[in-house]
Amino acid sequence: MSRKSRKEASRGTIALCLTIGVIVGLGFGRFLGNVLLSMALFGLIGLAAGWYFSRDRKI
Repeated sequence: MSRKSRKEASRGTIALCLTIGVIVGLGFGRFLGNVLLSMALFGLIGLAAGWYFSRDRKI
């Protein structure tokens, strides 16, 4: 896999995790009482998960 395609795949993974986090935050917003805050919180969690899954691991 070339560097360019690896970088593009990394961006896709981060975007996917961020989107899933925002959607889950939208669902939990009803239970937590603040939709905007929960979307932001779960969006950040999704962003962190995307970074974790897409980082280059040197073992």
